[in-house]
Amino acid sequence: MISATRTTRPLALLLVLVGLSAPAESLAWSRATPDSPWIGEVRFAAARQVGALSQEFGDHPFVLRNAPVNYRWLGSVDGHSWRELRGSRVQRNPRIHRIQRLPRTLRLMGLRLEVETCNGPAPVVRRLEIFGDPNSAIPAEPWIAVVNSTHDPSLPGHGQEFIPLARSCAGWENLGAQQVWVRDFGPEFLESEPRPLAVFFSGSFKDWCEVDRRHWVGTEKVLKRRPPPTWASCGGAQALAILADTGTRKPWDCPHCRDPRHPKLSIYGHIGHDHTDGLKCGDYSACQFERGPHRIRQLGNDPVFAGLPEVFESMESHCGQIEYPPKGWRLVATAGPGTRTVHQCLRYGDHPVYAAQFHIEMTGTPETSRAIMANFLRLAQAAAP
Repeated sequence: MISATRTTRPLALLLVLVGLSAPAESLAWSRATPDSPWIGEVRFAAARQVGALSQEFGDHPFVLRNAPVNYRWLGSVDGHSWRELRGSRVQRNPRIHRIQRLPRTLRLMGLRLEVETCNGPAPVVRRLEIFGDPNSAIPAEPWIAVVNSTHDPSLPGHGQEFIPLARSCAGWENLGAQQVWVRDFGPEFLESEPRPLAVFFSGSFKDWCEVDRRHWVGTEKVLKRRPPPTWASCGGAQALAILADTGTRKPWDCPHCRDPRHPKLSIYGHIGHDHTDGLKCGDYSACQFERGPHRIRQLGNDPVFAGLPEVFESMESHCGQIEYPPKGWRLVATAGPGTRTVHQCLRYGDHPVYAAQFHIEMTGTPETSRAIMANFLRLAQAAAP
């Protein structure tokens, strides 16, 4: 445990020196003034090779909290002078677990972590593994990214229910996870090692004319590239369809503010209304909803529904709906008896990327939820490079 000086809360670092049985000679945090960087220093008992660093940050199991945001690593060849390691400087770090590979192996007597800013009173480093070869095969437990798709940036937030559902599936009990707000999700979040096994998007609460489209730019960029295995529920599913069909550069509307002759977001609609007089955006008092268990019918035996009957039940909670599949997407589940929403689940080509109007993360139909989650995780695992 690292000692802390001039900080508002304890700092921590668990040091694991790969390939060495002896611990480091000394571990110490220091900070000269409240405005200066935090310095975490690791001195080795003897010079050792350093080529890659595997780091885990923060003090929350799945939210980046009290973690380095802007930081760099420095190394010392003599234990006295320090130089920045090439490729080690990170700006706006979004990740709990991050692997950094140096351009070449260095023989060092010590390492320093210099933290300029953190997202909390003080930075916490949970774990540090040091590898001698930059090309080392670095073991990493599989993990999932969970996106809070709502307007509320608070974390933990909406969608965290995917995590215990995934861990309830046989063989996935120790699955790692990180939750992120939608505005902070994008290629920059995904590109660092280790990459997530899959991504999950929560539902949302506002109509799309009320949503800041800029919050979805990162997700749009991910969709335009080869997206990772993805499961999106309800509002998250509608968002994927909107991004694929309309994008973020054009304005969005809703059925309440829409000019029927010139719709801005024709791919999005409502199930129906009890009346249309005086309805304002965000007023759902006259909207017709589907809530609770509803029957859904498979189309084409998609493997994500393996083991389920042709007609199965899952939880619904929506008044908005996807009106048609975007280009490149196909319908794999539709309305069953008594259900009105036709586009229940879309799949992006042959990729394991799904946009589902129903909620597997809600309680109410546990057998269905666990079966779909287990199938999806297997598909994600098979798609891993």
